[in-house]
Amino acid sequence: MAAKGKKNAARLGHREVPRFKAAEFAERVERARKLMTAHKLDGLMVCSEPNLEYLSGFMSQFPWNSPSRPWYFVVPRVGEATAVIPELGETNWADSSWCKRVVSWPSPTPENEGLDLIAKVVAAIPRKFGRFGVELGQETRLGMAPGDLFRIRDAIRPFELADCVPVTRALRLIKSKAEHAHIRHAVRIACDTFDALPDFVRLGDSEREICRKFAATALLLGADKVPFTAIGSGKGGYESIIQGPTERCLAKGDILNIDTGVKYAGYFSDFNRNFAFGSAPDDAKRAHELLWRSTEAGIAAARPGNTSADVFHAQAKVIEDAGIVLGNVGRFGHGLGKVMTEFPSNKPIDKTPLVPGMVLTIEPSLMYGKGKILVHEEDLIITEGKPVLITRRAPRELPIVKV
Repeated sequence: MAAKGKKNAARLGHREVPRFKAAEFAERVERARKLMTAHKLDGLMVCSEPNLEYLSGFMSQFPWNSPSRPWYFVVPRVGEATAVIPELGETNWADSSWCKRVVSWPSPTPENEGLDLIAKVVAAIPRKFGRFGVELGQETRLGMAPGDLFRIRDAIRPFELADCVPVTRALRLIKSKAEHAHIRHAVRIACDTFDALPDFVRLGDSEREICRKFAATALLLGADKVPFTAIGSGKGGYESIIQGPTERCLAKGDILNIDTGVKYAGYFSDFNRNFAFGSAPDDAKRAHELLWRSTEAGIAAARPGNTSADVFHAQAKVIEDAGIVLGNVGRFGHGLGKVMTEFPSNKPIDKTPLVPGMVLTIEPSLMYGKGKILVHEEDLIITEGKPVLITRRAPRELPIVKV
């Protein structure tokens, strides 16, 4: 690692963001209960990594890398929350979660992975609406065997199984200052890694080698994980923004893109940077400068009173005014937090109002030349006035690394 990278590692390696206090989780649970009332749910159960961590405070690598054992967290509208977890996780749970009400079973037990325990916990919940929520909606994934969901549905009757994603989505949409601190730290680590990239990437490195170096540097700088390193490279530009690394080797005249999701204490960064090695064609330079201006417009539009669609249209206008037809681009950015791509989406049909505390990415992209694509992404926090940019702004001109 170059001297700059070593200096950053020394600075960041021994600093951690303070853990969430118990009051943070008490406030989350209280908001969840109010939302349950609004959505007519008597309780909910989460078993996905982001939602279980968010509500319980439980942190562990084990559950999400071992599908043999499911983990559940039940929050009633009225009454105590309960963890329904494998026996081997009780010590880990006690060390990291505020919730002390735990029931467990000797998992793995494929014939009954805690289902009878869940049924007992749910049966004790006071019934007003007769509806019990689980994660069924968009942009979520269950941390349990799909067939067990049907068995739970039958076991909790007369409760009706309902979708709790409207509750969890609303809960996580607006981040607290403590959450902002975690996201900022993840972003800072990624920024330091990008700053160091010209020092550790060499011509002749394969995309696989570059991604490994990138991830290793981020880990040394304080990341817990680097789950996402999309990479693209090619003479005068690249052709994909979501592709995993290949054996292609970096050459003079290439443009390199890395889009990364660095994770710290359960929270993500998500942004990219572009580098040209030796030289860059004029059309790539123009595309980069145009995307920089499009990003500026998106940042300026990211204010309360506007919607996610307004942020999209502000970015799109800059590109379209330059005579470029966008076509079907999907979206120009999204929410960011415990998942790398969260609700909402900056797209024409998403009318989600922007509210202080939300965290967004601004991410325009365009096609140029012969099938080349360029993307530009920044992360920001919505405030009462101007948004706060938390990434170190990319330069207006395409960076050219001397080789």
